[in-house]
Amino acid sequence: MNWHLDVESFEERQRILHDTAILGPWYQSFDLADWLKIGAVHDGNSVLGHLDALGFPGDFSGKTVLDVGCNAGYYSFVAKRRGAGRVVGVELDDHFVRQAQYLSRLLRIDVDFLHNDAHNVDTRLGNFDMIICTGLMYHIPDPTTVLARLAAVCADTILIESEFLIDPGLTHMARFIEGPYRGDSTNWWIYGPKCLEDMVRAAGFQEAQFKGFYFDPHGEETEEGIPRGGRGLLIGRKHGM
Repeated sequence: MNWHLDVESFEERQRILHDTAILGPWYQSFDLADWLKIGAVHDGNSVLGHLDALGFPGDFSGKTVLDVGCNAGYYSFVAKRRGAGRVVGVELDDHFVRQAQYLSRLLRIDVDFLHNDAHNVDTRLGNFDMIICTGLMYHIPDPTTVLARLAAVCADTILIESEFLIDPGLTHMARFIEGPYRGDSTNWWIYGPKCLEDMVRAAGFQEAQFKGFYFDPHGEETEEGIPRGGRGLLIGRKHGM
């Protein structure tokens, strides 16, 4: 993604480099210019290319978009750059909200970033044509409640990037995570693709389709001895595919 950050002044560049360092650590990476590359765990440009190949929209023209669990706002900014109208990002971690708000000002991309919990999403935020959920669903203790809340404010499409069980024999199941997973104690579930499809339909979407894996660590285990999940994209729609 080309963010078109054009800063000529050496002093201004130094100030921005200082600001982005102070705002760290970052989870989402941003390649903003040849002199400003925010390195992080989540390589947004690489993942976005994979998601595009699986059906992530290349055109958001005029759409209202809610990005739930938006982190530093990478996919909120993508939606806006791809033509979206109103874009709202919701993030529980205030650290990431500050990053997102800073980048919104720096890049002059109009996104409304809010410090809030996915469990609190309701029509007070408005209604949205599309909802983006990247790296969120496995952090939700009560996923059916959250999916129902998202369905209630979504007019058309939900885009879910998540960790999924790889074994086809477990596709209709979900693994509950007791304790840490890959060193992170905020993970609760890894869903089989068909399991999450069923959950999305039960929440109020007419159709749900797992579009495939873009990362498949088949046979790998985490440091805790848990079979590692793959990463993929699921798309749900209110009015059918």
